[in-house]
Amino acid sequence: MSRIVKTACTRHCSDGCALRVEFPSQGRPRIRGNPEHPFTAGVICAKTARYFEQIDSPTRITTPLVRDGEEFRQASWDEALDLVAARIQALRATPERILHVWYYASFGVLAQASRRLFGTLRASGFTGSPCLSAGRQATLQDFGDMRGTDPADFLKAARIVNWGRNVQAQSPHLNLLLRKARRSGIPVLAVHVGDQAQAGECERQIIVRPGTDRFLAAAVLKLLLERGAVSRQALERSANWQKLERLLRSLDYGRLLDQCGAREADIELLADWYGRAEPVATLLGRGLQRYVLGGENVRFVNALAMASGHVGKCGGGIFFDQGELGILDYSWAKVGGSPARTFRFTHLAQDVERADPPVDMIWVEGMNLVTQGQDSQVLADMLRQRFCVVVAPFMTDTAECASVILPPALMLETEDICKGALHDCVLHAAQVLQPRGETRSNFDIAASLAARLGLEFPTAEGVMRNALRAPAMHTSLEELRERGWVKAPERGVPWADGRFAHPDGKYRFPTALHEEPPAPVGYPLRLLSLIRKDHLLSQIPEEDQTGLPSAYVSPGCATLAELDLSKPVFLSTPLGRLQVSLELQPGLHPEVVLYPRGDWLKHGRGVNRLIEPQEADLGGQAAYYGQRARLENAPEADRD
Repeated sequence: MSRIVKTACTRHCSDGCALRVEFPSQGRPRIRGNPEHPFTAGVICAKTARYFEQIDSPTRITTPLVRDGEEFRQASWDEALDLVAARIQALRATPERILHVWYYASFGVLAQASRRLFGTLRASGFTGSPCLSAGRQATLQDFGDMRGTDPADFLKAARIVNWGRNVQAQSPHLNLLLRKARRSGIPVLAVHVGDQAQAGECERQIIVRPGTDRFLAAAVLKLLLERGAVSRQALERSANWQKLERLLRSLDYGRLLDQCGAREADIELLADWYGRAEPVATLLGRGLQRYVLGGENVRFVNALAMASGHVGKCGGGIFFDQGELGILDYSWAKVGGSPARTFRFTHLAQDVERADPPVDMIWVEGMNLVTQGQDSQVLADMLRQRFCVVVAPFMTDTAECASVILPPALMLETEDICKGALHDCVLHAAQVLQPRGETRSNFDIAASLAARLGLEFPTAEGVMRNALRAPAMHTSLEELRERGWVKAPERGVPWADGRFAHPDGKYRFPTALHEEPPAPVGYPLRLLSLIRKDHLLSQIPEEDQTGLPSAYVSPGCATLAELDLSKPVFLSTPLGRLQVSLELQPGLHPEVVLYPRGDWLKHGRGVNRLIEPQEADLGGQAAYYGQRARLENAPEADRD
């Protein structure tokens, strides 16, 4: 007899999909989007639709592994956990010698269990982020709080500007929303670096030089100012418009065009769109804050939306991230006060190597640190020199460095509750399957260690119940389990009352515009390691990582004239080189070399081995896209 189980996707994705797992009477089970959920509406990405490939993968780790010389051997959970607990116990008096590296492989409440454990121990942690921290900090500086426009309200806009959001690779639902908007007559304009996956659904495109969005936004602001098309009401709601106005008047319009690489017609088009009274919704991408001046990029686009009067308007506003809606309480995991010390995410290996007292133990969970961090090889070397525990389902680059590998149960194999970042529902992620082999949930792993260390630890049931006592959510765990999701009350249009979250209620404009750092001699290209559409981050099956990795350039890239494409081509930075299969992508900005990120060092790949540690201007964000590169047939030393 066939059956259907309602559950939810907890993976690292903003869509937060409600799922139906269908078990037919014959054949393999299928994962589908739940058509009854107001946001999911029956649609899910291909990555989740084929998630059973990960669950059933023959390369999945299903029992604890302990390093024995250069190899790993299987171990019981008791042996592995006793070994880890003994190391922790030996360092209890000096918790700064333990480093806890955790990230959001899952957005489930229970998946944060090791944060609770190591927070109680007051272990060391890290600051900054590989993901969104520059954009979030920029938003906080401007608005005082993170309150993104509800994406569903984009359908009430007169026009939509997709400023750098890679909707095709990142969010099928945002892509469908833009398609729906266009079908209803709402025009969509995309601003991006020429990668067509970033364009998504649009009628018009503006190609910008990578990393220079702030100059494009400043040029539009300057033109609006000269036309008298800025919103006086919006400016009165700010604390420092006069400073930005003086800055804009001092800037040379032609110079701004040169800096961003846009045409005058592009500036006039944007000024025409933002200069009208009808609401313009701005969808802000994550990539433009991954440059050295990424926070400034975000602040100037925010300033354009604000000064033109579209913030606080139904159908208008700006969306970078939804922010905290108060619908799910994750605070259970944040106990124990501040960590004993912190290290910069961007320079984690370098900071750990210089640490005094030294770091003796590292716990890595929720991310493939080696593959996803900058200067990957140095990160790998740093992990190998210490007692390293990795919670991982596959033998990733990070797991290869471990002393002990603890295999977690995956989504569908555990119960949890979560929320998305594009809607205001809390979802129940029901357990659909028994954990494969001897795998255990992340919560059970942390709870078992806590028991060995004599630490009190809450129950999973208690954690979920308390998480639902958030101020804007009115439901019980029983209701959530029964219904599958619960929607929060309507929250209204952000900033509609004209008051912002700074103490004086005023908006803050940026007051400085910095030059782009010059390219080092010999490295004329900007290396952009954009996300893949077919795989989530570094969750790429090993069998899909054969042959040479692909890199893409525009047919108009000047470097092509210097290459012999009949010979091997290498992507090179000051950190090293990587042989690639070079492909042409029409429309890409000619100064870009694009390498889809996420593949692994162990297969001769891994673009982050070439990316130098750099921190963006705000939030400790990893400035991956600040990297300069070149393409060559052979390194300089081989040309003699």
